[in-house]
Amino acid sequence: MRQAKQATVGTARFSRVFARDSIATELFSGCPVITADGCEIGQVDALLVDKKTHRLRYVVLSSKTAEDASVVIPWQALYFDSALSRLVFYTFSTR
Repeated sequence: MRQAKQATVGTARFSRVFARDSIATELFSGCPVITADGCEIGQVDALLVDKKTHRLRYVVLSSKTAEDASVVIPWQALYFDSALSRLVFYTFSTR
């Protein structure tokens, strides 16, 4: 008789990493994030790491647009501009 797989309920897929937890996170903490047009959309607050693969997946920003708001951006959508020490978020424009 086959047994049904037991679902894992309530387990988080991602782990939030703050500056105090990792040297890499400390380097990005507070780093400005801008759009390709140059508009600042926030600063890095934390990183989200996939618990299964141990890979960086998302960057959590403290937003400049609203109080107590967080914005989460996929890591692959960002480029680190080392000349100006900032992350650039590339989006597709519909204009």
